[in-house]
This record gives sequence, C-alpha cells and structure tokens, in this order.
Amino acid sequence: MTPKVLYFIVALLGLLATGVLAVIGGFAIAAGGSTAALAPAAGLCAGIALVPSLAFGWLYWTAQRRDRGLAQVGALLESYGEVDAATMAGRLGRSEDDTEQLMALSIREGYARGRIDPKTRTFRKSEGP
Repeated sequence: MTPKVLYFIVALLGLLATGVLAVIGGFAIAAGGSTAALAPAAGLCAGIALVPSLAFGWLYWTAQRRDRGLAQVGALLESYGEVDAATMAGRLGRSEDDTEQLMALSIREGYARGRIDPKTRTFRKSEGP
C-alpha cells in the first residue's frame, strides 16, 4: 500500500470521526437535560479530530499533485523518445539539474520507460516491456 493511499484512508477516517462526533454533539444539545452536558465534549473532540484529518488530506493532495507532475514528465519523455535535459528544461521551465532529477524520478516511478545517459544527460526510450 502506497503512502498516498494511507494518507487518503486516514484523512477519510478522520473526517468520518469528526462528522460522527458533530452529530453526537447535535443530538446531545437537542435532547437537553443531563445529556446536553455531552455536547461541549463532543464538539471539542470533533475539533481535535479535524486537525489531523486535514493534515493527512493535505499530504494526500500533495502526493497526488506530485504523481500528476511525474506522469506529465513521463508522457513528454515517452513522446520525444530521445531528448536531452536541456531541451526538457526549456520545455518545463526549470534548471537542467532539476529537470534531470524529474526525468530520473519519472523513470523510477514507472511513468517512462528508458534510461538517462549520464555523460550526455540524454533520455533514450527503451522499447521492451
């Protein structure tokens, strides 16, 4: 299971817990009497549960955005077939070193098939599986 999937699950469970606690607090207020004393505790717990669920939601969103970017770099590499880091840097609007790292990450994560020649800093697509 990837970290991105874990971030999504934890964020979803946190939001679910927040919603359940908010509903419990609402019912406690509506019931009145001695159960109304549960409402502040449920509200406090809902607020506390909301913070980590939002943090894990942000981590998921960041990982999703990273994967989308690497997929786009991989698609560019696949479409060019053979391209040097300078050309890709111009296309991506980044430095050559940053671009070479993005190219390598894209290959490692499986978004592009091929290798980078370290001497010429050129990506060459491989045709095999």
